[in-house]
Amino acid sequence: MSYFISIVDAMSMLNELTITREDYLNYLNQRLRLQGSCQKEIENIGFPFLFASGSELLRSYILGETEFASTLEDKYKLPDRGFIWYLFSQAVREIFVAPENIVIKYELQEEYRKPFRQFYL
Repeated sequence: MSYFISIVDAMSMLNELTITREDYLNYLNQRLRLQGSCQKEIENIGFPFLFASGSELLRSYILGETEFASTLEDKYKLPDRGFIWYLFSQAVREIFVAPENIVIKYELQEEYRKPFRQFYL
């Protein structure tokens, strides 16, 4: 019985990211330096709304926490975060979104489908 995992096996392992409301609010406070009424408005918005509306800040947080971009080959690394989010969406296997947390299960791929050229290149 072997205890070694090949690169291919490691790529096919399911990863899980759990984002709590508290962690995300801390991220926003550091990133945006919110104060007063602006901070209270952000605190009143839940994860279902942020996820469904395609929040750029939430997407940036998810990509940063998963370190997904660092796993990509150079041919996939473009400065456009929308392109990286498109690739990450191909790795997602399950998503649970609740007002207080988000759980994302994803599986890194060896190859990713590129979008139609007119959208990103």
